[in-house]
Amino acid sequence: MRLKKAAVIGLTSLALGVSPAAAGSIGDGSTVALTMVGGGGLMAIGCMAIALLTQDEEEEDEGYDRRGFYLGLSASYARQNFSDSDVLNLVDGELQDNLRVLRGTPELGDPDETPPIPPGDPGVYTFDIDDVEDDVFGVLGRGGYRCHPYISAELQFEALADFDGSIRENGTPSNDSARNFDLELETLVFTDNIKGHLLTGRTQPFVLLGVGFMRMESKAYDSSGGDIPGRAPQTSERTVNVAFRYGAGLDFYLTKNVVMSAEGSYLMPFGKLDGLDYYQFGVGLQYRF
Repeated sequence: MRLKKAAVIGLTSLALGVSPAAAGSIGDGSTVALTMVGGGGLMAIGCMAIALLTQDEEEEDEGYDRRGFYLGLSASYARQNFSDSDVLNLVDGELQDNLRVLRGTPELGDPDETPPIPPGDPGVYTFDIDDVEDDVFGVLGRGGYRCHPYISAELQFEALADFDGSIRENGTPSNDSARNFDLELETLVFTDNIKGHLLTGRTQPFVLLGVGFMRMESKAYDSSGGDIPGRAPQTSERTVNVAFRYGAGLDFYLTKNVVMSAEGSYLMPFGKLDGLDYYQFGVGLQYRF
């Protein structure tokens, strides 16, 4: 009986680590993939050990704190805590390169043309953020295993609508008008979480800690309007980095199997996405098997 449970929990744990790792490996996600596999694997081994060592195989759990699998789906609300410099860091290199190429290098000996622009010149093609949308909505899904009355291990997925904004070019090296760009930040997050259930009755407050990755695709496109020679085309860059999540919430059992859940958490990415933190709030339903 215990070996059968160990096999089931082990296969679930494999999904906790490998599934998001496969998604995270798109782009610069090799470190992310290792993080997800390692974090999910360690989490699953611990959960499996706890389940096998603490459950009495003579007696099946039937209460609200019973061991078993669960799936959940929630509506999600996110409020950004971005800094302007970190947002610009995602897109400014590509925008600078496109502006430099599209404005071209003047012909030698033409005094009416702007002098050539040295690559990487810090004095040209700098940008400011005009605005980034404060909050967006999305969807949040989770699946996991409650391996102890007080402990669950889960995989959490979150997809958000785009954070929209705008970028303004500070100065130009010629008589061209400064460009304005519309900005879109598309966010996708996977984390392996450990949940600690503080109570085991019908109402169950909990805390959670998670590690995983954030994938943010940043897009900027020229919105200056008019027929401007050398106008920059749309630029797009996908960035994947390790992220941590911590939070708390409340589960309320409507029935033995149907749970209403509310939670709030804070998401902190690292690497090139460092500083693009956001608050997340979700309300939804779970099904306990």
